[in-house]
Amino acid sequence: MTGFRSMGCSVVLADGMDAEAVRRLFDERDRRFSRFQPSSELNRVNAVPLGVTVVSEEFASMVSLALDAARATDGRVTPAVGASLVAAGYDRDFAALPLDGPAARPAAVPSVDAIALHGRVLLRSAPVVLDLNGVVKGRTVDDALALAGDGWVSAGGDIATSVPVVVGLPGGATILLEHGGLATSSTGVRAWSRGGVRHHHLIDPRTGRPAETPWRDVTVAAGTCLEADVLAKAALLLGDGGPAWLDRRGLPGRFVAGDGSVTVSAAWDAAVPERAAA
Repeated sequence: MTGFRSMGCSVVLADGMDAEAVRRLFDERDRRFSRFQPSSELNRVNAVPLGVTVVSEEFASMVSLALDAARATDGRVTPAVGASLVAAGYDRDFAALPLDGPAARPAAVPSVDAIALHGRVLLRSAPVVLDLNGVVKGRTVDDALALAGDGWVSAGGDIATSVPVVVGLPGGATILLEHGGLATSSTGVRAWSRGGVRHHHLIDPRTGRPAETPWRDVTVAAGTCLEADVLAKAALLLGDGGPAWLDRRGLPGRFVAGDGSVTVSAAWDAAVPERAAA
């Protein structure tokens, strides 16, 4: 295995893959889409959060993916949460966040209907501060695998693979992922306090606050890392309804509660031996 850090997480790939090409891809995407690099295109776009903006082709492509994700999840995974993340205290790179600070006040999440894209022309009919983290990392993992050839690529534990690989799960279990993508959404990793109240980076668009959910970790398997990442976020945000939501779609999902207990969707139970899912 070889690896490096980018997008605020560890990126690891199988031996024999083109690590330099993968590093360049991740670093280029980070420079364009990071909220924490002042010169990023995302920050330039968000500097004027209302009206018409001409964006790069790559930026337009990610916005299009983010709008698709919002439609597929009934608005739960939305690119319109940028202001809410800042209001919750996530206003700088996570490593630089103070552990506590003044109490946070929620910021309303605008409707995704306020965002329209026509080619490279982005229109926001209401003030919308974009956050594209819901799609950028997963798509970059998928693109890195396509760029580097057969093998696997993992970023922060989210993985895309074209070969069978054993993947660790929250709580210490493992599974064999034969191909496709696997992603985990978690409230336990990027967490901080404001006014003594615990916050995390997964915003409930209905409240503008970090989501209240029984799940600490939700892992989903899908055809791509991007799809798995979006679905894992949506299932976590759905709370108690997450397993049934995945079951209606026939998707494998594994849910770890705050006390460490594990619940799995029917599709996960069918695909993974019970002893490995526990």
